Amino acid sequence: MLVPAILYKEQIEKEFRKLYYTEDMLYYTGCLAQWYPNIKDIPSDGDFDYAIVNNVGKLIGYLSYKADYYCSKVYNFGLVSFDRGNPIIGNDLYKKLEELVPRFHRIEWRMVGGNPVEKHYDKFCKLHNGKKHILKDSIRDTNGDYHDGIIYEIVKGCGVE
Repeated sequence: MLVPAILYKEQIEKEFRKLYYTEDMLYYTGCLAQWYPNIKDIPSDGDFDYAIVNNVGKLIGYLSYKADYYCSKVYNFGLVSFDRGNPIIGNDLYKKLEELVPRFHRIEWRMVGGNPVEKHYDKFCKLHNGKKHILKDSIRDTNGDYHDGIIYEIVKGCGVE
């Protein structure tokens, strides 16, 4: 279930700190920076931060995105699982995306290639006639290995070319 992140702010920050120097942090930030979200007491217009909790209120993930109402687009998605493999996280993300797609002209998000969620993003993008753009070897990890940068876009009224 998605609830306002401010209700779990300290827990979210603690869980992010546990991810410092891990591959999960690379997948979240898209770079080698160590980071945790700046969850505001009163969010700005168009900023959305959610804690993902299970049916007993335990924090299992975090979702954020931005909405630009003037351009009618949603972008800058961030998703992290603190309970790897928990299907609630994917279900909540899917429901939120399904809510956003008809409301906005454009939905876009990025990810680091190799992220286990890639196949799910591919399916969702295809379902909504979106496009997947691959930036070959655009991200380098601490081991010196390269990863593709991937950009997904769903634009209302545009089909796959």
